[in-house]
Amino acid sequence: MSAATSTSAQDDDAQAQQEKNTTREGILVRRGQIWEDLDTRQSKHRVVIESVADGEAQARDHYGTKHTTLSVSRMYRHSTGFRLVEPGELKYGAPTASSDEKTESR
Repeated sequence: MSAATSTSAQDDDAQAQQEKNTTREGILVRRGQIWEDLDTRQSKHRVVIESVADGEAQARDHYGTKHTTLSVSRMYRHSTGFRLVEPGELKYGAPTASSDEKTESR
């Protein structure tokens, strides 16, 4: 019986951890996710989540030079919050000019 109670206690703890690591928008913060700082003073600063525990995310900047701790409660769409970057938004290499910009540059 003690094994059954310890299993249910572990399940309760895992559920509590998941709730702490979920944003108010219902997004579970996970390792490897990329979040963008919406503070206009940060100029589209992005961070990569390295680990999450107890409602705090350990992150590094996109270049890997600085590490920081973010509160999961701050990770929501707000002027000083964060938003999850969708995989389709990730571009590699130099920005490409649209066809309109190419014709104007001649």
